[in-house]
Amino acid sequence: MALTGDLTTFNFADILQVLAKDRKSGVLLVEWKDMIVAYYIKEGELVFARPVDKVFRVYTDRNFEQLLAKLRIKKEDMHKTIDRFFLPRLGRKEGIFSFTPGFIKFDSDVPVFYPVEELIMRASRLLTPEEVERKISDELLVFEKSPDADAKVSKVKLTEEEKKVLSLVDGSRTVADIRKEAEMEKIVVDRALYGFLAAGIIRRKRKERVQRPSITLDLLSKIIEKIKQL
Repeated sequence: MALTGDLTTFNFADILQVLAKDRKSGVLLVEWKDMIVAYYIKEGELVFARPVDKVFRVYTDRNFEQLLAKLRIKKEDMHKTIDRFFLPRLGRKEGIFSFTPGFIKFDSDVPVFYPVEELIMRASRLLTPEEVERKISDELLVFEKSPDADAKVSKVKLTEEEKKVLSLVDGSRTVADIRKEAEMEKIVVDRALYGFLAAGIIRRKRKERVQRPSITLDLLSKIIEKIKQL
């Protein structure tokens, strides 16, 4: 199933979250105003980027190793394409994107220079207030750290502000509490929470269901006997 949309309504933090969650492999094609760029995704991780003059050219190269050989790019230099064609465009909103899964064959040893969690956090730092409000709109929300939070955090270079916000996520504080105790701009706190949520570092805490005491069979039998005696 193809994933398509417009960056004005679907930001990179969300796109990467979807691809990472399902560990998808394929090509994310973005038609920017000035160029078309193909972003190669392996099991949810962005590993390579290249501009193309025609969209159909992306689908003629189905073997990733052969593609690198044709472009004369070494695996240890792949991250430079991300530096050039992805990171400077994280905050842009004018692109149209489409993701096509499964058609390209990757080697097992394709390196990942930028973990997806790191890219999601970078993207979240550039979100507009309107974008952030889509997920962090209710200040009574309570978040807790995910079971694998430490493993995910180890892949990210958090800012000092983000570290402080994360330390306040404890499963009991509301968003309002975190904003107040963080003592920083609201947008900074909300961007951090948005990024943590998209990267799977935190999750919404579910309300515990209070089980009402059920009537016992013994008591029910006694009630039925009383009714029969009336």
